[in-house]
Amino acid sequence: MKDNIRSIIVMTVCIAFIPCMAFLRTSEPRSADITVKIYLTKENKVIEMSIDEYLVGAVLAQIPPDLNDETLKAQAVLARTYIYSCYLSEADSPTPALHGALISDDDRIYQSFFTEEQAEKYYGDGYDAARRRVMGAVRSTPYILTYNGEPAVAAFHSASSGYTESALTAWGQDIPYLQAVESSRDRELEGAETHMTIDEDEMRTLLSEQFGVQLHGAPGEWLTVEANERGYVTSVKANDTDIDVRQFVSAAGLASPCFTYTYKDGVFGFTAHGFGHLVGMSQYGADRMAEDGSSFKDILEYYFKGCTLKEMTP
Repeated sequence: MKDNIRSIIVMTVCIAFIPCMAFLRTSEPRSADITVKIYLTKENKVIEMSIDEYLVGAVLAQIPPDLNDETLKAQAVLARTYIYSCYLSEADSPTPALHGALISDDDRIYQSFFTEEQAEKYYGDGYDAARRRVMGAVRSTPYILTYNGEPAVAAFHSASSGYTESALTAWGQDIPYLQAVESSRDRELEGAETHMTIDEDEMRTLLSEQFGVQLHGAPGEWLTVEANERGYVTSVKANDTDIDVRQFVSAAGLASPCFTYTYKDGVFGFTAHGFGHLVGMSQYGADRMAEDGSSFKDILEYYFKGCTLKEMTP
């Protein structure tokens, strides 16, 4: 495991998991019966592949394949859980924009995924080795993560601030198994604390164009930020206007919603901790658990309290 930023910062999935939640049925499809259809938005076509092929592409897009085997297995279970949820949801109520597919390649809505060509381009000479490791993780974990018989919201992020955050705080939706848990070894990640600056003119433009705020008063008084005991920002105000925290984090380009700021000499200075939305499994924290001897089952049990693994019928 490389202790550096490049080996851990990957594409993360946030609230986009929630639309694919669905109730399990009394007549469930066998894992072998599931094929995955993906709508390619630019090409305006649907491609189809086996569940294992899809999961390899998903895991390769979501996590560095040089992490521990148990970490990759945990990620594979989350990817399988996600696509299974989509399978059930689309069977009940197909999404017209998907043209018969389960998901699209729009990772603003659905979980990240690489086609084989995209993965080969991304990993270059390391592609074959990466694919072998990920395929091994996928084939050895024929499970989905469930809560009360339903597929769980398979949320994950690159690294926490030292604690993960609850879905209620982050998304405004109370999900019993997505609660804040300690993930203190995430602080060991080189570069887990990030810094960036936004000058006064840029901030004025950002708040005006992105959020429609007409600012008044001294620049140092423009922003009011409140955070909980873990440092996760729960409220952002521009003057007296409430701004959605996630939207502000995205618009400002911050690494996570766990941040502080200062204002001095015409410059807003931001310090953020962790990477991603901070809900669910921390990939870096999971890898540290694996390094210490935890299995993928231990990892998922820790980050998703009260959830159980359900083996898919072969």
